[in-house]
Amino acid sequence: MDARAWLQSGGMKLGTIVTIDHPAIVEIARLAGFDWLWIDGEHGRFNEVSAAIACAVGAGGGPTFVRLPDRSATAIKRFLDIGCDGIILPQVSSAEEVDEIARAALYPPRGERSVGIARAQGYGAKFAECLEKQDYAIVVQIESVAGVKNAEAIAKHDAVDAVVIGPYDLSGSFGIPGQIEAPQVVESIAAVQALCKNAGKACGIFAATAEKARAYAGAGFDLIAVGMDCSVLLVGYTAVLEAIVRR
Repeated sequence: MDARAWLQSGGMKLGTIVTIDHPAIVEIARLAGFDWLWIDGEHGRFNEVSAAIACAVGAGGGPTFVRLPDRSATAIKRFLDIGCDGIILPQVSSAEEVDEIARAALYPPRGERSVGIARAQGYGAKFAECLEKQDYAIVVQIESVAGVKNAEAIAKHDAVDAVVIGPYDLSGSFGIPGQIEAPQVVESIAAVQALCKNAGKACGIFAATAEKARAYAGAGFDLIAVGMDCSVLLVGYTAVLEAIVRR
């Protein structure tokens, strides 16, 4: 799948975050019909092995993006080699940081990514195609006051295919963790979204609830990641118990 073209194809794309590193959870999320899956290697339990399995299981559906545990060149190289459709880089705050990401994530002449043989290259069968196309997506997260201040340069960077806003970490950066409806947080989110639109880049955001996802959809966000597996399970199990007790 050409994830870069997919991001530019228009329309709102609804995904969800998977944190539990079990193939069944990934398969259930895929069968539910989400447009894309966010495999979480930052706060979730995924490593390169379990993320590779997740990408293979999710291959029958929409694109699978993996959020890396950090922005190191080693992490970027190893997770790209598993054959995900794209990587999500957390806590990006400047164009200089994007420069570093690009050097690690892109093959020469655009970057300095070293050559390896793994799932991304079809274990060698798609080696030349992988080098030529480089159709995996680079998605950066803006989650801080500094990131908001530098959002224009980040969004305009030619290595960036999409920006995803982290409203909860952003609120923490303002010193008001969890207060995502605070005026300064709301204004910053709107400002980043507008800058992404001006740069012609897809803009996404995390929504903890379906209600919030509907609001973000109405605001015109391109990518929305709604909920995560652990919270969805907790809410579902709690609703079952409450329904029984009420009866």
